[in-house]
Amino acid sequence: MEIHRGEDWVWYQLINETEEEGKKLTEQFQMPQFLHWYETIDPNKRNTLHIDTALRNKEAVYGSFHYTQDLHEEADHSVFHFYVTRDHLFTVDLDMSILKGIDQKQVNDQAKNAPDSIEGFLVILGEMLKGYLEGIDILEMRLQNLKWQIYADNNKSIVDQVLVLRHEILIWKGLIMSIKKILMAVEETFLIDSPQKEAFLRTSKRVDRGFIFASEFEEELSYLMHSEEVITSHRGNEIVKSLTIFTVLFTPMTALGALWGMNFEFMPELSFKYGYLFAIVLILLSTLLIYLYLVKKGWTGDILKDKKKKILRKRRSD
Repeated sequence: MEIHRGEDWVWYQLINETEEEGKKLTEQFQMPQFLHWYETIDPNKRNTLHIDTALRNKEAVYGSFHYTQDLHEEADHSVFHFYVTRDHLFTVDLDMSILKGIDQKQVNDQAKNAPDSIEGFLVILGEMLKGYLEGIDILEMRLQNLKWQIYADNNKSIVDQVLVLRHEILIWKGLIMSIKKILMAVEETFLIDSPQKEAFLRTSKRVDRGFIFASEFEEELSYLMHSEEVITSHRGNEIVKSLTIFTVLFTPMTALGALWGMNFEFMPELSFKYGYLFAIVLILLSTLLIYLYLVKKGWTGDILKDKKKKILRKRRSD
């Protein structure tokens, strides 16, 4: 157990305490719900949050916080447990060093310099938020790369990548929401006078910043998903249009081929000297006339333009 002393408060940081040490601790602090909280600590427990306002000046906020989560493995997460009063802070299994960009010693020093245990606890939560915001920054870079990838080549499907990024945003929002809940419980329990509490204000601002960033990136991903749907729909329409045009163009050839394949007894065209040449000319001429009609109506315009764009794009890349 590590003990950090602030100006008028004490932080007990418990890690792997024995049953005997835990019993001494509960006997030393006869506070409402403290014994129950300590005895019911479960290392695998996820988010819980309780407040106790039964006795004036002995209010407490306690529970468990699922403060890290691997983005791809559900079982890979970390939980710490807390009990905070006006002049005492207890944490169990809290290891800030596993968060990206966080220095455990620096966090401890910042917390000890807080005026009371409530502010010290909020300093810890605020530093956690810094780690979450760094994770969101990394996600933003990947989102930017995805946008430029689509711009460079929209033939590749982006659905899988968008779904992965959406999942990661949900994870970050869930972690930030957990801190938001604790923040609201602390404010409700201790009736914090916000303007005089720097850590409370700073942590609140970071929560708002995290939610704004995550919501904006969610909107961008929704737009990218919509763009993918539009592109897919457009490709489907182009395929149907192309098949329709091919069908129309080859109708004369199909019809004449069907006539050639007939085996009736009396077929006068068999005696025509230039019948074969005439049939070929007729096929080509009818196909050309149909093609010119389609072009005049503008029914082939999009396909031809798309083909020209691809040729120009290929030349530029070369």
